Amino acid sequence: MDFIEWCNNNMGFASLLLSALTLFVSALAIIVSLHTAKLPYKKNILISTGSYISSDGIGIHVTATNIGNRKVKIRKMGILIDNIVYVDKNALINGHFDLNQGDETSHYFRLDELKKLTEANKIHSAKRMMAFAEDTEGKKYKKNIGRVDNIINLN
Repeated sequence: MDFIEWCNNNMGFASLLLSALTLFVSALAIIVSLHTAKLPYKKNILISTGSYISSDGIGIHVTATNIGNRKVKIRKMGILIDNIVYVDKNALINGHFDLNQGDETSHYFRLDELKKLTEANKIHSAKRMMAFAEDTEGKKYKKNIGRVDNIINLN
């Protein structure tokens, strides 16, 4: 009973509290609407890696999957070792790769070629090997594969 009387005597405090609550809800609504408006323009690429065995030998594949909400063009895709990007030879000929929502593309790298690359460039075996993709807007996507000596000595 005392609380109701106090609120009746202090109408300014109740108005201030309700105004602050209204401002908070309005700000929250603006943030949610801005986030919702950005969703159709969101781009994101998932990089995944794995090994493969074929008649040519053993190797590593790098796969880029568009998990965003718009089309993405891949400019470069390959393996990054100590700031050196090793790109598939066929990728240089084909140029850009268009990935619609949910599409993916893969590139395959033979271990013997990677071994020659590391020996020719005198790359230390403790360096990190990363899967790498770059879109046409310049955003780079990387995923750690492992150390060079662990990957090269798979066979």
